[in-house]
Formats: sequence, structure tokens, C-alpha cells
Amino acid sequence: MIGLDIAILGLGTVGGGVKEIIDESPRLKEKLNVAAIWVRKEKVDATQNKTNDYQSILDNDDIKVIVETLGGIHPAYEMIMDAFKAGKNVVTANKAVVAKYMEEFIYEAKQNNVSFRFEPSVAGGIPWIQNLKRVLRIDDVQSIGGILNGTSNFIIDAIVNQHVSFNEALKQAQDLGYAEADPTADIDGYDVENKLCISTDLAFNTLVKPGDAIKKVGIRNLLKEDVDFFLGRNMNIKLIGQARLYNQDKLAISIEPTLLPVDNTIATVNGNLNYVQLTGDTIGPLGFLGQGAGKKPTANALLQDVVDILENNPYYDIDGSHHLVIDNHNFAAEYILRTELDLSDLQNVSNLEGNYWHLANQTIESAHMLYQEILQKDNKSIMFRQ
Repeated sequence: MIGLDIAILGLGTVGGGVKEIIDESPRLKEKLNVAAIWVRKEKVDATQNKTNDYQSILDNDDIKVIVETLGGIHPAYEMIMDAFKAGKNVVTANKAVVAKYMEEFIYEAKQNNVSFRFEPSVAGGIPWIQNLKRVLRIDDVQSIGGILNGTSNFIIDAIVNQHVSFNEALKQAQDLGYAEADPTADIDGYDVENKLCISTDLAFNTLVKPGDAIKKVGIRNLLKEDVDFFLGRNMNIKLIGQARLYNQDKLAISIEPTLLPVDNTIATVNGNLNYVQLTGDTIGPLGFLGQGAGKKPTANALLQDVVDILENNPYYDIDGSHHLVIDNHNFAAEYILRTELDLSDLQNVSNLEGNYWHLANQTIESAHMLYQEILQKDNKSIMFRQ
């Protein structure tokens, strides 16, 4: 077979999309051959190159690239590491495993002189990582961030434009396949956290992992009355993940429902779209809009990585040598908090109207500490960044 032999791990939504695009594209069929597909034991079919014997894939010297589409941490982590040790290049869309094990994967790939690429792990079909590395050839980056979860954006947009409740909007997202039966990762900010860690590693040549140091507020407690309250003040709500470099060696990283003027570019991003942006020394602010998930967009981005390997296109090298500290204690920010509690006795807190309170003279850390205290007494409260 002329071209590059690849193996796909998993034939679910994304894995199936990879195979479909290859099968339907004459130009890709000339370049790529799906030599094997690893599937669960009950789905083995030798007539379609479906196998449960991963070792046979690793032992096949003709297979040069492993396309991991399993998702989750295990067995994806072990299979990626085994692929590197067998001298295979790896491409993946799996943000959870990349965010957690970036350092190990980078090291193992280098040790075995193979490539590790993960373009669709952040913002799906948007060529975010590719363009971030292009910017870094010339500029240092001061900040990254944006709408990194299409499900939460769909929910907020449905509340705004369809005038439905949070639960009704969530049900729509689940019915359309945007949200899982357990929507925790989407609505509590964990999905954004994984993508933000990966982007931060690349943008600042450092290594950060998901954890408590990254301050998170999701949209689980968002009410239609919150949306209406702020729309009445010409503000829209978006779940924003952002990382900013300050004092040369510190990072402020947070994930929060954020208030934006209704005519702000990010505030106008509708449906399940993603919008991710950076600010560079000379390029200034630069943003990218598109499908952040989905079968074909994600599969397309995976295949772009595969073709880059085939064409020996260079990849941005991360070594984590820029040792930055996540420090939200000294980064000033202001917030609005909705709670049924009376906060009038607190310093730098004033009542806006009804259950909405303005938190002035805060840092990210101090505001989140206060919010955690309030949640202990009012677990339906929510905090918005201004």
C-alpha cells in the first residue's frame, strides 16, 4: 500500500469520523491507509481490520501512527505510552489524558524519537494549537483564553434566546448529544480546565496540571433570572477560561462565568461554538471561532496532525523549562455574587439589587475563598466575574 499506515484506537464517534473522512476523500486515500482498528473484544471483526490484540498493532512495523480516540484516562494513557515505546507516532483528541500526563508523554516521545500531536484536544476543529505555535515563533504570549466548552455556551445561549430554564436548556443539549447524561465536566468547568492546562503549557512553555490551584466556578447554579438581570444591564454571560502571565513568573488562571458587554465579540458567540484567543507582543489580540467538538470537525483536526507527520512538518517543542507559579493571590478582579445571604456586614461588598452583591477590591483568590464560604451556607449561589 502506498502511503502511511495508521491504526485507530476506538471506533466511536470520533474514531468513526476519522475512518469516514479517509474513506470519502480521494486525496487522503492516496496518502493514508487504515491498517488496523483496535476495538473492544465484542466488536472484533477481522474482515474490517478490527482487532482486540493491541500488541499485534505495536509489533507491526508498517504502522507508523496511532490515532487515539478512546477518550478518558485509562486505558488511553497506557496505550499511548506503549505506542511511544514501540516507536509509533501518536495523535489524540483526548484532552483529559493530555492535560494530566503532558510531561510524561512529551518525555517518552522524545526518548523514542517519535511525534506527539494533539491539535483537537483543545477547541476541536479550530486550528488553535497550530496557530498558537505559529505566533510563538515570533512573539511571547501574555494571555490566552475564551469559550472552551461548547455545551455550556449552548446552554447559556438557549436561556438567552429561547427564554428557557437552565434545566430545559441542559435537556436540549443532552438530546442533541452535546452534553453527557452526567454533565459535570461541562457545567462545572472540568472540561475547560483540561483544555486550559494544555493551552497554558504550550503558550508559556510550562507544565501545569488540573487541580485546586486553578480557580473554577461553573454554571451549575445559573438561573434564567441571572441571565435576565444582566441582560437588563446590557451584559451577557459566558463561561470563560483564561490564563494570564504577570510579574514575569506568575500565572493567574481561572474559569468563571464572566460578564461581557452584549456587543463584545465573545459575548456574541452563539450555540455550541467555541471562541479562543491570545494576546501576543506584536500580533496583539488574535481570536479563532469555530466548532469546538463534533464528529467531523474533531476527526478533521486529528487527520491534519496525521498529515503533518506524513509531511514531516515541524511541531512546537515543549520542555516545560519556564517554571511559572500559579498565583491568583495578587491578580486584581471584581465580581458580582448572587446569594440569599445578607452580605452587608462584609468589607468591600455592596448590594446592587435584591440578591446581587458587588465584590470590590478583590483578587481572584480572595473572591473564590469568599465564594466557597458562602456556598457552605447557600449551595445555590453563583459568582460572576466582571
